[in-house]
Amino acid sequence: MATTTTQEAPQHRQRTYHDRDDAAYVLPNDAAEHARLEIQAIHLSNIMNGQPIHAPLSLTTSNLRILDVGCGTVFGLDLTPVPQLRDRPPNVKFLQGNVLEDSPHKWVDRAGDAPLPNSQGLFDLIFSRLLPKYIHTEYSLLKPGGYVEIQDVDFRWYDSSGADISKSWAWWQRVRAAGIAIALDWDCGKKAAQRLKDAGFVDVEVKTYRWPFGGQWEEEQAWGDIGEYVAAEVGNLNYHMVGRLMGKVGAGEDEIRGLQEEAVEHLKAEEGKHWVY
Repeated sequence: MATTTTQEAPQHRQRTYHDRDDAAYVLPNDAAEHARLEIQAIHLSNIMNGQPIHAPLSLTTSNLRILDVGCGTVFGLDLTPVPQLRDRPPNVKFLQGNVLEDSPHKWVDRAGDAPLPNSQGLFDLIFSRLLPKYIHTEYSLLKPGGYVEIQDVDFRWYDSSGADISKSWAWWQRVRAAGIAIALDWDCGKKAAQRLKDAGFVDVEVKTYRWPFGGQWEEEQAWGDIGEYVAAEVGNLNYHMVGRLMGKVGAGEDEIRGLQEEAVEHLKAEEGKHWVY
């Protein structure tokens, strides 16, 4: 895997990653990444009018329990321990485990305790990215009448006309092929609805959001803010993703560095450029 030094590229310092080989996850897991995700969550909430959960869940339900995968009573689950950036409410627990491989009664907290009593009928709502292997097991984790909400992005970039401009990006086609080789699904967002239906879920609804690359062309504050965030962060995020992923498939350092530089260049702010969430 290519390495970078602070002197060479201050904005691309070394990062840390999950060490579980059974997790096809190529983004960092350090405090900087958690901070980025916190900022992203704020922007998403703003473009969703302060309602990031779309499932019609009644918050007056007694003993409400929610599972937030990848982080009632709320459980946040991640592959590695989540840094405590602030005091957390007493009804929030962060557990460590792999939702694809580990039964819920094996998920542990910081003390090493496993607070969930069993592995069935636990949650009123499960909120996650699209994890195809996991969809078929979510029935057993939900209480009767429970909801699954999946929010994810497609790794395709479009212009203002809706044309897929990333088809012509050589770096992306190389990275895309490498990801497919290790079972990454780059079009998981648009596949979510059909996969839920195939698993037997009913009353499936879809809502899409456009993420602009740059905010100066947006008329509304919330969209301008997320556009500035996307332009500032997504190129850098892909820089690290390219390094991690291409290292996994044995690419040389020079090739990785070239792909990283192309990624940063193509993901700069541009009017009309967007991807879909």
